[in-house]
Amino acid sequence: MKYKVLILFLMVTHFNFSQQAVEAKGTGLNRTDALQDALRNAVSQAVGVNLRSETRVENYMIISDAIASNTSGYIKKYNILKEIPFPDRFEITIQAEVTTNSLEADFKLLSKTIGGVRFLVTVDPSVQNENEKKDLQLAVDKINSFLAERSYRYVDQSRLKTLQNERSNLMQDSNPQLSYAQQLAVLTNAQFIILVSQLTTSEVKGAFDIVQGKKVGFQARAFDNCTGEGLGTITLESIPKSGTTTSTSQAINQAVDLNFSKLIGMFSSYIGNWINSGTPYELRFYNSGSFRDLRTLRTKLKADQSFGGDLEIVSANNYTKLICTYKDKADELADKILDYADEIPTLKKQLLDVKMIYGRQINFAPQSYIIPNLVKPVQQ
Repeated sequence: MKYKVLILFLMVTHFNFSQQAVEAKGTGLNRTDALQDALRNAVSQAVGVNLRSETRVENYMIISDAIASNTSGYIKKYNILKEIPFPDRFEITIQAEVTTNSLEADFKLLSKTIGGVRFLVTVDPSVQNENEKKDLQLAVDKINSFLAERSYRYVDQSRLKTLQNERSNLMQDSNPQLSYAQQLAVLTNAQFIILVSQLTTSEVKGAFDIVQGKKVGFQARAFDNCTGEGLGTITLESIPKSGTTTSTSQAINQAVDLNFSKLIGMFSSYIGNWINSGTPYELRFYNSGSFRDLRTLRTKLKADQSFGGDLEIVSANNYTKLICTYKDKADELADKILDYADEIPTLKKQLLDVKMIYGRQINFAPQSYIIPNLVKPVQQ
């Protein structure tokens, strides 16, 4: 009996050690958004308490936000302590039990694989109206200031302008606006892109057609430039207030204030998924062999224990692209690819080599082959 009591005590002690009670407040335009914000903040608090020693890790805030996006994976239960509906927002305070036993492992996994992350925020090149460009630039500056406050790295606008002037003749393709932004992102070593566009201004009327104020909105499109994947589009809007006059610049700032967490949430939830499936990579092979040869390479990669999921393969002429997830860094994956290529006779003859590593995009070609029009990042 004595031993049973001791075992039970140890089990309860261990259980308590892996749970943490957290009180957190969330704000949103509606109740659902406010609750989700509160849940994310609860996980963020638990991350901060349990991983204080990791705060000097590169991309600490990005990793923390990515983990916090996985609220269903860490929050066992929660209770709503208070909820207040305001005219322009909703606030909810909760008490949540956060499971902490996997936080440290997930944090270390992401810190190992995420690498350097930089954002490129710019006005969509398709915007032609100069006044619209000027107003949207205010949105770009405001988003960049938020990124800076959260210790996210971003491309400085003066540097971007210099590159735009130097590279005004960047090659265009079937999607010239996106191609231009993608190439600028490569040149600036930016892995993620935010394009702002479609500025709108409208009057909002209430009862008896009384004007409540001016509402300003714009769209933001998010991309993973390393894999070319679109992460989504959101509309950022301000809230008109009766009896007040709000300038366009003030309204744009308010639109970013109210919606920044939703914007960055597209990236956070995307990165958070890497915990389970591995980091997404795009592997490009130029003039390197037939589809059959690279299919054999794919089979070898899928058998590797660090491989995180299925592979998508696209092949045309002398170009083949593999999309995969992998639970290691880019240089380790590149080494693995070269080792496997040397085990395939036709690829071994090609003397396959790495031509460029850009974030999670790795370009391969025979040593003697020069990839045409390959845009290389500018040295920092």
